[in-house]
Amino acid sequence: MATSFDVIIVGSGAGGGMSAYVLAQKGLKVALIEKGRNAYPTLGAQTLRQSLFGNDELRLRRYFGFHDPFSEPRTLVQTTGAEAKIQEFQGLGVTVGGGTVFYDGDCPRVQQADLQALTNYGAVPGANLVDWPITYSDLAPHYDEVERLVGVQGAAGADPFAEKRGPYPMPPGRQPKVATLLAKGAKALGYHPHPMPMANNSIAYRGRPACVDCGFCGVGCPIDAKGSTAVTVIRDALLTGNLTLLPETCVTKLLTTTDGAHATGVEVIGPDGATQTLTATHVILAANAIETPRLLLASANPAHPNGIGNSSGQLGCNLMFHMVFAVIGVFDEEVRSYRSRVVTHAMGDFTVSDGSPDYLRGGYIELGGQQGAIDFGISLPWQMHKQLMVDGKYRRKIGSVSMMGEDMPQLSNRVELDAKVRDIYGRPVARVTYVRHARDQAVMDRYMPKLKEIAVAAGAVETLEIDFVQQDGVPNSRHLLGTTRMGADPKASVTDLWGRLHDVDNVWVADGGVYPTSTGFNPTLTQQALAHRTATYLAGLMGKGGVTP
Repeated sequence: MATSFDVIIVGSGAGGGMSAYVLAQKGLKVALIEKGRNAYPTLGAQTLRQSLFGNDELRLRRYFGFHDPFSEPRTLVQTTGAEAKIQEFQGLGVTVGGGTVFYDGDCPRVQQADLQALTNYGAVPGANLVDWPITYSDLAPHYDEVERLVGVQGAAGADPFAEKRGPYPMPPGRQPKVATLLAKGAKALGYHPHPMPMANNSIAYRGRPACVDCGFCGVGCPIDAKGSTAVTVIRDALLTGNLTLLPETCVTKLLTTTDGAHATGVEVIGPDGATQTLTATHVILAANAIETPRLLLASANPAHPNGIGNSSGQLGCNLMFHMVFAVIGVFDEEVRSYRSRVVTHAMGDFTVSDGSPDYLRGGYIELGGQQGAIDFGISLPWQMHKQLMVDGKYRRKIGSVSMMGEDMPQLSNRVELDAKVRDIYGRPVARVTYVRHARDQAVMDRYMPKLKEIAVAAGAVETLEIDFVQQDGVPNSRHLLGTTRMGADPKASVTDLWGRLHDVDNVWVADGGVYPTSTGFNPTLTQQALAHRTATYLAGLMGKGGVTP
């Protein structure tokens, strides 16, 4: 096996997979390193056949393809200054394709307003707000290309609050009953529901079949109808012959020259347990906004005593998850939301001003939702378990109205290394501190009643309010953002506007950590657009036809 490459990429999810595609297509020799297994035995073959995933919730609960909290625990501090406790949370996909294998496929674009939080809100006490160093126009061509590559369905012009754009690669898919009811209720209140842009094939697309609405998006699509990076861009990159995919390989350290100015490669533990050094001209980190800062902090050396890339002191800071809350509507008829894509409709009405002097900007609204059989079953009392599984209303008769609320960046919400707890490899685990900002709570208080109004207008006879943080204080959203913030000022950010570390000239970040603020929209498509932009720029630097500096 080769040990020297043009580019090494750590992590094969949204950003890593997209980066690998761009660079391999440009003719660069790329190593894509993934800690998890490859569940696609024919990924590099001319014909893509079935994966190892299936409609199996139990396998998911056994961490097949997911972060394993037993071998790699994390600790959480829920009150500033409190003791860290081992906590199972933020279990993103750990497999070839990363979290894109298991996500719902929701792919909205941000609005220009999302990139101007400081301008919009002004200084918010306790929040570390900034404007993004780039504009929507900088992202637009990369959005176009990402949507083409992964395959996104949608209806251009259906959302009156979205930025102007061209047609989607695919039309919207089938509209399930639950979303139709919720959309009807939203329209009755004067709102503008529309088909959710989704990376789920509504028609056969680029060699993959159309979605059959089996309802198991969250456990890995068994027919490859979901546009994960594995079956789209990573597969395309493998077919160029320029990509070396290294699954079941854990990167333990980023290596630099003695003066710390350049990275030389990475140290890894391979599938056989042996430690090896791989070298490259450039290194891209795309392990997610918890694991990327963890690796940089753990790679501290005499030239970077506080962690590589941490001259600003902000490495690991400004951690955001999105503030997700919902109203569950219970209907008096079966809506069977478990037999469709998780969310099929959305609305952007609360992302623009309502004209009130005390306006609090809300986020994108998702209409749909579902509950898996096992998730439902384990909540039931044993004495009535069989009866409630057959007759229980909370699986067959529910739909949800949820908001993707902005999570205020705070310096105190951060990722550090835990001084006491180590993982199976002997490395310090990630210690996460997270406390909700008061403004986030104010947004939830403002909009939760509006979500309830939509559910009731849709015909719900009962409603349940769900705050995914305050149930146990643990952030539930798997949208990991902000810990390697991009910006023009090296004293106030970790990476520049291209995602390159200010402190090391050949190390780049291509995951959600570069987000300066969380935005009010699902992040995956934007992460991929940012990664496509970064990789295209890097290819230009290396003389391979990308954007020239």
